[in-house]
Amino acid sequence: MILSATPPPDALLIDSRSPAEYAQGHLEGALNVDLSGFRGRLRTEEEFRQLEQTLADLNGRLGAGPQRPVVVYDTGLNTRLTKTAFMLALGGLEVYLWPQGWEGQATSQASVQPREGEPWARLNRDILLTADEIMQNPGGLLLDVREPHEFAAVRIPGAKNIPLGAFGPDNAEALGLTPGQAVGVHCRSGARSATAFWLLRQQGVLARNYLGSMLEWEAEADLPVERGT
Repeated sequence: MILSATPPPDALLIDSRSPAEYAQGHLEGALNVDLSGFRGRLRTEEEFRQLEQTLADLNGRLGAGPQRPVVVYDTGLNTRLTKTAFMLALGGLEVYLWPQGWEGQATSQASVQPREGEPWARLNRDILLTADEIMQNPGGLLLDVREPHEFAAVRIPGAKNIPLGAFGPDNAEALGLTPGQAVGVHCRSGARSATAFWLLRQQGVLARNYLGSMLEWEAEADLPVERGT
């Protein structure tokens, strides 16, 4: 959920800004975590188990678990924020995005040590789309949120191009999408599509993010692509 008001009490605060920005001042108790660069192949059950273990170890280091909500903030609704939030939600946490609500709050420059706990994660497959699921459901709606020139160069067959800039907090219906509708989103690395994912979920559209996106798709010899206009 994208917050416009005060976050839940006792939330774990995650600051996804750069270390330099964080050092200049951050919310009291916030941890500096940026997961926007995550890459990983997800096509076998072993790879899913490895991802779940990675997220469990991360949650343990952060002191995160199912009983404590997580609030991720940054300077606006950017891909650092949205993909970091997506990765934490993928690990089974209750996650909120706070793009700008934290601005104007009291900040601290003090170093923050995480309150470590036991490793824990439950991979949330309901928000994750995989290459094999796309192949098994060729008629499903798949939105490519890259720029038109990227889409023209190489794309997943059957995908529909709607650049990320066209998405807004209340325009899903203008894009032809309705609450309760299932839709997949992808981009190059799963970061821009994480932004589209949260914007659509906020409006009740059942978006799922193809985390591997084109970086994974093009690397797999058995997955078809289209090129050219």
